[in-house]
Amino acid sequence: MLNPKEAIRLSYGIRQACEATSLGRSFLYQEISEGRLPTFKVGARTLIAASDLEAWLNVHRNKSA
Repeated sequence: MLNPKEAIRLSYGIRQACEATSLGRSFLYQEISEGRLPTFKVGARTLIAASDLEAWLNVHRNKSA
């Protein structure tokens, strides 16, 4: 069984995505509202799939290169 610290993260809440990327909430919400960062709802929670967050970061990484 995996230790909780070693568990693979499948999705991020907005706050966790901010912490993981070191970006602000307003910027992430802007990206979400403009359709560049996909989200989904589970109950009242807005989540970002880990794969979507990684793909979105790669787009920005490639723009900088």
